[in-house]
Amino acid sequence: MTTLPGPMKRDCVCGCGLFGTPKKRPEGHIRDCRCPKCNGKRNRAKGDSKARLARKTLGIPGVNSRHEEVWGGSVRVEVKAGAQIKPVATAFLKCEAQSEQARPIGDNRPFMLVCMPDGWKSGLIVMRLEEYVKHHGVESL
Repeated sequence: MTTLPGPMKRDCVCGCGLFGTPKKRPEGHIRDCRCPKCNGKRNRAKGDSKARLARKTLGIPGVNSRHEEVWGGSVRVEVKAGAQIKPVATAFLKCEAQSEQARPIGDNRPFMLVCMPDGWKSGLIVMRLEEYVKHHGVESL
């Protein structure tokens, strides 16, 4: 174990090779540690933060919980964040750019992507959160 004078600096407890000031949670791990425990904690925190932002922006009343199932409101919501949603975001940005090129001058309507997968009789709607709120007159919390 390497130890230096001053603030309590030491090697990360998981053996990842990082050296620095240990965090309190997960106990003994160093900032930017990439072990599964630290990755899971970081991913959960990011998802919770995005879900909280979405709930407040959409004005959904109810319990301030990480579990979207107990939020209440007129629709069921599932908030996703991170790498699992990148393909959706990439497709949305590509379609938005295509629509923007063909947009007439003075047309200030918000863009909405409607996806109609093969074999489906219905479709999916993808829209920027702030545009949805503005267009539908939702009051944020």
